[in-house]
Amino acid sequence: MATTLEQLEAELQGLREQVAGLREQVAEAACAKDYLEIWKLQSLYSHLYYIGRRSEIPGLFAQKTPGVTLEMEDSGVYEGLESVTRFWNTVLGGDKVTAGHLAIHMTVNPIIEIDRERTRAKAVWHSHGYCSLPMGGSLKQFLCLGKYDMEYVKEDGRWKILKFAYCQAFMCPYEQGWVQEPVAASIAGSPDNRPDKPTTYYMPYSQYRINVMQPPPPEPYSG
Repeated sequence: MATTLEQLEAELQGLREQVAGLREQVAEAACAKDYLEIWKLQSLYSHLYYIGRRSEIPGLFAQKTPGVTLEMEDSGVYEGLESVTRFWNTVLGGDKVTAGHLAIHMTVNPIIEIDRERTRAKAVWHSHGYCSLPMGGSLKQFLCLGKYDMEYVKEDGRWKILKFAYCQAFMCPYEQGWVQEPVAASIAGSPDNRPDKPTTYYMPYSQYRINVMQPPPPEPYSG
């Protein structure tokens, strides 16, 4: 029995729908891959920080894209890859680790938004931390909490950090707690801290106000 024109058109429409469905699945898989690669990038930063390989962290930032910035707690804003590299190698000591030093800053509970072209992304991460630092001739131990407010860009097929901001909720003495002493150390007080611009946001926990704990989750990209 000969196939009619109507049957051929119906089959062709079915094939179009299958192809469209396959394209949608491929796009979803690609977006999921980007999501995991951004997560891996953020996690790698955290591990390098913890194990004292801070000189490698600038390599995680965009190398070709203008607009690289870094802001940590009350540090002020460091602009450009050169300034960001100087921050990690001087203010935070590069790869120098002293006896008793501990600095764990986990990055968890992410909300990541990726643009349609899969070349830009933004995210917020919670960060719980524990650290021990030499202060006043002895080691002091702290509990830390904050959020990472991040933007990323894809360069040569790989995700890189474009904008880095750590918003501190508290860094309190372990013995005292965040209600009584929410901030017991300051980056701004370091003699090596020479930012390009003043701090844009610094509002740690306070028992005397309602705490909003910025930033909020990022909004999806429009379009």
